[in-house]
Formats: sequence, structure tokens, C-alpha cells
Amino acid sequence: MALSEDVEIHEVSDLTEFSDEARIRKKILQSKGTVCEIVCYEPGQHTVLHQHPLQDEIFYVVEGNGKITFEDRDDIAVKPCSVVFVPHGIQHGIAANDTDRLVVMFTKGPGVTGKAAKGFMLGD
Repeated sequence: MALSEDVEIHEVSDLTEFSDEARIRKKILQSKGTVCEIVCYEPGQHTVLHQHPLQDEIFYVVEGNGKITFEDRDDIAVKPCSVVFVPHGIQHGIAANDTDRLVVMFTKGPGVTGKAAKGFMLGD
């Protein structure tokens, strides 16, 4: 996906898609500073515990109910309009409950990490 460099508008409802096989993840936009995606979960589907060494992450629940899990702290129950901030370096995962679909939009920053980020920082 090319980096977003202009004003963009996207309708999350047009991007929402589900699969019994696995969660569906779609990138909405990415810039040097931010990446934004949605993830659509059928009941019981989840994202495994993971962490982002450089990126803070903000979750916004569009629809459904579920939880954000952490390795060494209490889970957080989420519902439509919940917003959860997870600082970089914190292990986390997300799961739909057993009866509801779950649609989560998340934003992470910085948007460009790794080798690509070094090029941008040098004015590339």
C-alpha cells in the first residue's frame, strides 16, 4: 500500500467483511506517522498476544463485544464506542466474545517503522 499523502475518506461499513475461516484485516491508510486498519472477527475469533516495540496503538470498537487481553494485567471488556490505548512494548491481543461479531478499528503510530523509518527520518 502506498503512503497516504492527501486527505482521504473511507467508510468503515463498506470495508467490513467476515469469514468463518479467519479474522479479516484490512489496511485503511498509512502515512509516515500513522497506520489505520480494521479487523473483523466472527464470534470466538481472536488475535494472539503480541507487542509493538515502537508503536503505540489505539483501538476503537465499531461494533460487537469482546475483550483486549494482556499478558500480565487484567483483561478489558470492550463494546461499541470503547476506546483503548495500549502503549508500545505492552503485550496485548483482542478477541470477540462467543456470541457476537466484533469490528475493531485501530490506529498505530509511528506508521512507518524499521528500515523504512530510517529513510524517512533522513529526509528520504
